[in-house]
Amino acid sequence: MVATTGASLLAVDNLLGFIGTHLIAAGPVLMVAAISASAGVVAAAGAALARDAVHLVIAAATVVFVTTLSPATSSQLWLPIAVVLQALVPLAFAAAGLLALRGSQNSTAVRVLAVMLVGFAAAWFVTAFIPVALVTFLLAQAGTLVVGAVLSLQPVLRRGRSLARALWSSAEVR
Repeated sequence: MVATTGASLLAVDNLLGFIGTHLIAAGPVLMVAAISASAGVVAAAGAALARDAVHLVIAAATVVFVTTLSPATSSQLWLPIAVVLQALVPLAFAAAGLLALRGSQNSTAVRVLAVMLVGFAAAWFVTAFIPVALVTFLLAQAGTLVVGAVLSLQPVLRRGRSLARALWSSAEVR
């Protein structure tokens, strides 16, 4: 959750930088990137131990995005590696969305988020290789990461929904 939230914050900050404003200053950007990358590694390890493929793929894609593709880290990659990563990261997010759709116990909200994740990831992939306005690419990238962050919050949202149902069904609320 921390990794995807930090990565989506970096992507939204990058998008807002396109119009001349930033959510976070230059110094804390590196701190957010470092925390997101390390939290993503821990999340990927935890998801692998729990055998949760959706969260594993989201965490791995988030770590690769933050460490290699995010302007916050400004890594200067060799062009073929950058092109391959630019293709693999959105495809990994699309795969995570398809894996979430495959789960039969998922709620309707999770399925909608999974479809949105696949759509945004496909748009990110397409806009990365077809010449379009830069803002279109940045919107697709930020949208993918924000939806991925919301999808990774699924366990917290599920607990919150069950708590709200329990409170609603209790006599004190009515």
